Amino acid sequence: MTEQSKFSSSGNDLRAYRVVTAIEEFVDGFTRRVPSEHASEVLYDSTALDGRKINQAPERFIEEYLIQDVANALGYDYRPQPKGFDGLGGRIPDFTITNSEVTVIGELKRPNHIMEARSESVEYLNLATEYPLVGIATDGWTWIIFRAEQGKDPTYHSHVPLRSVIRDIARDRTAEREPKQSPHKLRERCSKFVAEFGIESIQEHSWVE
Repeated sequence: MTEQSKFSSSGNDLRAYRVVTAIEEFVDGFTRRVPSEHASEVLYDSTALDGRKINQAPERFIEEYLIQDVANALGYDYRPQPKGFDGLGGRIPDFTITNSEVTVIGELKRPNHIMEARSESVEYLNLATEYPLVGIATDGWTWIIFRAEQGKDPTYHSHVPLRSVIRDIARDRTAEREPKQSPHKLRERCSKFVAEFGIESIQEHSWVE
């Protein structure tokens, strides 16, 4: 294998490295802010994050500590609470991406509420009138992409879970598990996510009318 092919392998992907770093920083903040018992329930038992435990709206917490940093790692110019989308009747999505060639509407929910994020994303795509559109739905643990074209129902495009990566990093950093996940393997595990959700995939020419 040549040096160039080694460098371009999924385990050496720079964006995958940045995603892993964002998750590691999130886990550190999560374990500081969330009481240990509730943190374990959210990470391992699919319990919804309770804002009363952290004195903050859980959607804002997950946006501040995870989603924005992952979005930056993916190459997005992330803008929260964007206004001015035609057809939404004044409703405001949770975020958009300003450096995409297609309009992006993003919906986020607290961890373990991905189905709510998914439902609202599809609802926004049905209401909006500017096409083509991309919808991103996430609860931090799982990321989903939809595409919408004029005269057609929104269509599912991609679904990538990060839950197992987040859990394994949490185990490594909080339980002193040995042996720990290798950095190379963690990057490999995030490579599909980067391939599906990186800014180039969002704005690739086949998505543009």
